Amino acid sequence: MADNALKQIGKSQILVVDDDPIMLELARARLEESGHQVFSVGDGDQALEILTRERIDLVISDLDMPVMSGFELTRYIRSEEALKHTPVIVITGSGHESAVDEAFAAGATSFLAKPINWALFNHSVRFVLRASAVENALRLARDQAEAGGKFKDSLMSLMSHELRTPLNAIIGFGQILSEKFASTDDNLHKEYADYVVEGGRRLLDSISDMLLACDARSGPISIYETDATISEIVNLARKGLEQTIATSGANLSMALRDGEVEICCDRALVARAIAKLIDNAIKYCPRGVNVVVASSFTKSGKLAVMVLDDGPGIPSDKLRRALDSFAQSELSQRGPVQGLGLGLPLVSAIAKAHGAVFRVNSQQKRGTRALLLFPTNRLVTRGVEARIGEERVGAA
Repeated sequence: MADNALKQIGKSQILVVDDDPIMLELARARLEESGHQVFSVGDGDQALEILTRERIDLVISDLDMPVMSGFELTRYIRSEEALKHTPVIVITGSGHESAVDEAFAAGATSFLAKPINWALFNHSVRFVLRASAVENALRLARDQAEAGGKFKDSLMSLMSHELRTPLNAIIGFGQILSEKFASTDDNLHKEYADYVVEGGRRLLDSISDMLLACDARSGPISIYETDATISEIVNLARKGLEQTIATSGANLSMALRDGEVEICCDRALVARAIAKLIDNAIKYCPRGVNVVVASSFTKSGKLAVMVLDDGPGIPSDKLRRALDSFAQSELSQRGPVQGLGLGLPLVSAIAKAHGAVFRVNSQQKRGTRALLLFPTNRLVTRGVEARIGEERVGAA
């Protein structure tokens, strides 16, 4: 894109504005020798007529002119939407430094001093045209990226609505069929219905993850705060994991100290973050792994929610990659895994939205500990202050 723009530099349309006819002729001759198309006028008013009629790539203007000065012409160019990115080289015969300062304040791109060094004149013009071409290419790339981002957001929003509605119906009717087959001891068809429900839930979770990832990339995700106990949040996190736990043979246990402590948070999102940590601990460890969900106060009074496993651990280089989006399968101890690889990045985004800290520590052959550390201003349960200061697991 930038290369194509640079190729056109030698064929640019240039407007020269000066009340000195000799200066105009010399400039025209030099520029035409370089292959440019040149428009030359004697004052700012005539320059405006050319600017409104022709596509001008560069304006070269004297500062001291009758009718409209070069300062006024430059300010006008910068004030017009269609012209504001046009480069302007000002020419001054004034020995005052303030004239150049005023020209740059008006929006000049560069300047030349009289008497003109004609040997360097075309080099100066080419330099300004090249810089303008690169700037225009970057501006176009930025605009295209922004347009693409808006299209992506609109598409994801539409996909969310158009896919979630039928998926909820599929999951709901699948559950009804599963219960119906279970009541008639039709285990084969119950298993088929359970596969439909599981597949629908997995697809719905993937769509939700993609939408949340898009929101996280554009800024802090929105949260809907309510008061909920740690026990309620953890139980909500466990709800969608029954099939995963049963299939993997994992042993999931709870060690919630002060589980009735309430925090102000987005209950669904925090549960989702914990569920992803549990799911990762099961998915990336051998069968039969032991997973513990624990909570406790730190010495500084923060609330720590931890997911620990006794798996083989993760090498530090792979752990760093796991925190990047769409990086997942190489960590598995049981072959290829399902999912988008957005688990840990989304947990990090959810923690950030709550002002919490997310940490992952792993040692080979000693397992992995994922920690969500909530600040004290998230605690809403009365009497919590009495517990602060006690020795707790996972000090900050």
